[in-house]
Order: sequence, then C-alpha cells, then structure tokens
Amino acid sequence: MMKRRRAVHRPMHACAVGAGWLILLSLGCLAGEPSGLSTSEDAPRRGRPSDVRGVRCLFDQKPWLNADAAGDRDPEGITYRVFLDSGSGKGVLREGTFYVEMYEIRREDSGEIKRAMVSDWRYPTGHFDTVSAKILGKGYVLRLRWAKKDIAGREVEMITQFIDPAGNATRSATKRLRVPKYAS
Repeated sequence: MMKRRRAVHRPMHACAVGAGWLILLSLGCLAGEPSGLSTSEDAPRRGRPSDVRGVRCLFDQKPWLNADAAGDRDPEGITYRVFLDSGSGKGVLREGTFYVEMYEIRREDSGEIKRAMVSDWRYPTGHFDTVSAKILGKGYVLRLRWAKKDIAGREVEMITQFIDPAGNATRSATKRLRVPKYAS
C-alpha cells in the first residue's frame, strides 16, 4: 500500500512544482518594464547591450554660437547635430547621456603637438532639441557653451560619446576645428 501511495504522491508533487514554476514565470511576465523606461521601440531595455553602433556628428561650415552678452563677434560655443546609428542606416532617438569633450590643440615651437581638455559636458539626451531628416533619420541638436573665454582663434578637437542607461558607451570620430578670432 505504501508503494502505491508514494506513486500517487510523486506525480502530484511534480505537478505542484510545475504549477509553481508556471506561476513564477507568469508573474515575471506581468512585471513588465523597469520603471522609468519607455516601452517604445526607440528605447532599449535595461541590462541589454546597446543597439547604438555609431555616433555620427554633423558640423555646419560655421557651427559657432555667439552667446556673449557683451556682443563681441568671437564665438562662445558650438552647435552641431548628432545621429545615433543602430545599424539601420537611419538615426534613432534613445534614452541616455551625451558626454562631450573639447580639447585645445597647441603646436609648440619644437613642432610637438600638445592636447589639453578645456571643456567637457554631460547632459541627458532629453536636454537637447531633436531633429528629423528624411535621409538621416532622427537626431539631436547639441548647443554647447565652453568654459574658457580664450578659445577664439584656437584649434580644438571635439569627441562626442553616447552612454546608454546600461552604461554602454559608443564614441564618435574626433572632429578637429579652428575656432575663428575676429579683430575687434
């Protein structure tokens, strides 16, 4: 009788364990997205590798911002467009942070090139205006003021990085520019 009773209990025990797993799995499915993230196709899920494969920066011929209250013509900042490439060939909007570094390039009398960071910015993507272009897709318009007032007339390098919510970083190519200096 004992053997038969055990045989009856084992299948019930296995059913109970299986039912428990089904309940746990279904609860996990009901939990949904982590709070603070959009479920739109424009936002990756937390904990997954970033789908941003490239950061493409487009600078106009004269990307300079004149933000000086005194009104001189020397630029105090820069504006450019950034498109995040997910591999589709079109820019996409993503939740994350832009980290931008600006380096001043100096040529020494000996011919040696010195590079020194003069400004850096860290802003969430939501801080910037967006742009939509038929060929390029969706992107951001970065408008950045630099910290030092004596950048005019200097050569600078700009590096733009996108960091997604999971901490994955994707870096742009380095862009070298000569900031104009006007005779007042």
